[in-house]
Amino acid sequence: MRALVTGATGIVGNNLVRALLDDGYDVRVLVRPSSDNTSLRRLPVEHWPGDILDHQTLVGVADKCSFVFHAAALFAYSGFTQDELDQIAVDGTRNVITAAAHANAERIVVTSSTVTLGSATTPAVRDERDTFEDKYPSSYTLSKVRQEKAAFEACRELGLELVVVCPGLTVGSFDYRLSPSNASIVNYLNDPMRFTFPGGCNIVSARDVAAGHIVAACHGAAGERYVVGGENLHWRDVHRMISALGGTFGPTYTLNNTSTYLAGAAAEMSARVMGKRPSVTRDEATMACHYYWYSSDAISRLGYAATPCEDALAEALAWLIHRSYLSESVVDRLTPDDRVREHLQALRGVAA
Repeated sequence: MRALVTGATGIVGNNLVRALLDDGYDVRVLVRPSSDNTSLRRLPVEHWPGDILDHQTLVGVADKCSFVFHAAALFAYSGFTQDELDQIAVDGTRNVITAAAHANAERIVVTSSTVTLGSATTPAVRDERDTFEDKYPSSYTLSKVRQEKAAFEACRELGLELVVVCPGLTVGSFDYRLSPSNASIVNYLNDPMRFTFPGGCNIVSARDVAAGHIVAACHGAAGERYVVGGENLHWRDVHRMISALGGTFGPTYTLNNTSTYLAGAAAEMSARVMGKRPSVTRDEATMACHYYWYSSDAISRLGYAATPCEDALAEALAWLIHRSYLSESVVDRLTPDDRVREHLQALRGVAA
């Protein structure tokens, strides 16, 4: 059975490609000619040069593919305008759906995000039945909400089966561009004060997100959304786990909402002066004070099972050390536990 994967160089797409290969699929990947294909090196996949914004390059891309997994996205909280984010999320998704429909694919699985289900100011768990009502959404969040709407509309018009996967905060290996999810670990460890935040998140392993996509493709109901997540935790507990895995101190002080927002504003200002992208933005700071807690019960009934958060973070930390995303001074002060060291040894073995 053949599957097409867009966004195969990203953390979700690359883990998905590897999971599909492990399950015996023939995999075709849509990659832009200008993309860095480091993450696809040595993988037995068929490369199709193209761009989701150029519909002519998509003609035939989904031919003989049973499933089309659309994981291409701009996951960023800075550096892009709302129009640029919407163009990828909306126009790009419509183009891929059109190509899948013309190729008579069985169904398309679109990667969205749990942020489309909204958040809460108190520790409340949300699921696929919840709607987005956040008052001050980030540009990225709006683009994902609009992507889902466009995907459902296009699939209804073209008669194509659609399943939408909504991953939680995805951490793990094969992240060659440092996604904001893995960057949250980097930012915490690089912070000399090791501050934490008042809200909470749902942490999930990138490997589990990949597995969840396949479960949704094979067993999900057409026209449904599925949360693919892990554990719901307060940020203080997440940061405590990261510190324990790294053998270091923290977290120390919990910032309040105002302090968190001001920290984001300061990071943006500093980055502007230095001519770099900010390590954290005001949008991210605002989100950190909310609860992004979700239930994966629906997809769990189809056979999905999540890795414990601590194990997911151990693999992610090993990846971040392996790829030198953490500053040398921070790494020198870490004493990683056995799980992190085991992942590091495995990564170094693959690199060799």
